[in-house]
Amino acid sequence: MPSKLRDLLGALAAIALGVAGYFVVFGTWPLFPSNIAFLDHGDRAMHTLGWMFYRDAPWGMPPGSSAPRLGIELANSIALVDGLPLFAIPAKLLSAWLPQPFQYWGYWWLLCFALQALFAYLLAIEMGARRTLALLAAGFAIITPAFIFRPTLHMALAGHWLLLAGLWLYARRKPPRLYAWPLLLALTATVHAYLLAMQLAIWIAAWIARTWSRKLPIWNGVFEVLLAVGATALTLWAAGFFYTGSLGSYGFGFYRLNVLWPLISYGDWSAIFPALPHGEYDYEGLSFLGVGIMAILALSIVTGAVLKLRVLASPRWLPLVIVAICLSLCALSNHIGLLDLEAPEIKIDGWMRFLGETFRSSGRFIWPLLYLVTVGAVVLLGRRLWPGWGLVIITACFAWQVVDSQRGWSAFARFQPRPADHWVNPLSSPFWERAAAAGYSRIRAIPVIYRNLDWRALEYVAYLNHQQVDSIYLGRVDDKALDALKAKEERALETGDFEAGTIYILDVITALRLQPLLRPGDLLGTIDNRIVFARGGAALVDGLGIDPRDGR
Repeated sequence: MPSKLRDLLGALAAIALGVAGYFVVFGTWPLFPSNIAFLDHGDRAMHTLGWMFYRDAPWGMPPGSSAPRLGIELANSIALVDGLPLFAIPAKLLSAWLPQPFQYWGYWWLLCFALQALFAYLLAIEMGARRTLALLAAGFAIITPAFIFRPTLHMALAGHWLLLAGLWLYARRKPPRLYAWPLLLALTATVHAYLLAMQLAIWIAAWIARTWSRKLPIWNGVFEVLLAVGATALTLWAAGFFYTGSLGSYGFGFYRLNVLWPLISYGDWSAIFPALPHGEYDYEGLSFLGVGIMAILALSIVTGAVLKLRVLASPRWLPLVIVAICLSLCALSNHIGLLDLEAPEIKIDGWMRFLGETFRSSGRFIWPLLYLVTVGAVVLLGRRLWPGWGLVIITACFAWQVVDSQRGWSAFARFQPRPADHWVNPLSSPFWERAAAAGYSRIRAIPVIYRNLDWRALEYVAYLNHQQVDSIYLGRVDDKALDALKAKEERALETGDFEAGTIYILDVITALRLQPLLRPGDLLGTIDNRIVFARGGAALVDGLGIDPRDGR
């Protein structure tokens, strides 16, 4: 059989392995385009509502803009709600032909599993593995706890395959074409900023390695830099990443990597490995290796396979090793945790503080090193052992890890709700539809709080009734816009100058401040356990058994 045909069959086998892994972990229900039942949870709801509002928003500039409905003054873009611009922008273009509702997340997960296996396979080949051994490496890549854990938490971040694609481009013995890296960087920019930051680091290492080994001519290197920077910046702008004045947020130093990350199973990812203690927010750095990979690493030491690691000091690999280690140190953050012990915070200022607040979930930066260890360990041991025994032993390790981590990878299938084209909303009173029909086109919360605890219910009822809403949960908001909105609220509470056609959701203190400003015909009542104010809205609750002034 020709070598090219064997290469093609091997790549197809890897894709098939990834697809099979997807169906084992997620089943078929997420592929129903109108099934949104599985998306009604935590950040999945944030990403999904972001897409829903973006779909119905008028086109703006940049194309990723989701203003004004989701957030009103605070509205920004599909990128900053982690809505996956790679799928969202094309889906918006095709919106007229798509069902209502429509979700693309199940298809994104399927693509991620297929490409996760493919690029792990290609990376293993470039590391010197035979095709059968490379398929085992692909298998380990798709059962890596950090990968399977991520889709159900932050769905766009399931794109780990982009990092594996970057590692594959780096590892290629034949240098990639000049457009390859700019294309991959631009593609990564349409998925998630964290993946882009890691991809940029891998690309810089690749650029240095190729320049060092004289595989990248000077002018080609300059052109690649210009093309990469230009394509990435343009893509980020189009997706809406530059929409706010600040990309910083809270949490740096807490959403980190634990020092003992290879051994911390977080309870669900090993039935036999002891559940070691850890910090409350260390889950962002979940990178448990799995018992199969740990067994392979142990055998690599026993057999002397680790001696081959001296190649890492060569010009081909050293830049990548340095970058992976630097990213891992960033993952630890300035507030280092060892098990559940906390070291004193390391004070940082200036640009380091800016980067920390921008990439607050620093624990994610371990992923390049994690995949180098995972794929590299399989290749290292497989090349050391006699081929037949190597395949048997590594296959046994793979099976062991699959069985041992079953509680983790089967969790979604065990708790997945039945398909549905709607969510159960606690805001069930007919009042909400009446208000929308009467021309109340906005829902606001006073005080406005970034990530208001009621964001999901208020966003969903606003979406169903084609209203704008400022009680939101976005990945980032503009601090100046938030301060200006708070000042606007304060002026309204002082003067009584509230917007017409607006429903206000109040806390108890605000409701007490509002009482002296009430006018005849105003609504200040309790509806679905929320204190609701609407200027001139008392008639909206007629016949509903709601006292229009019981909010007093």
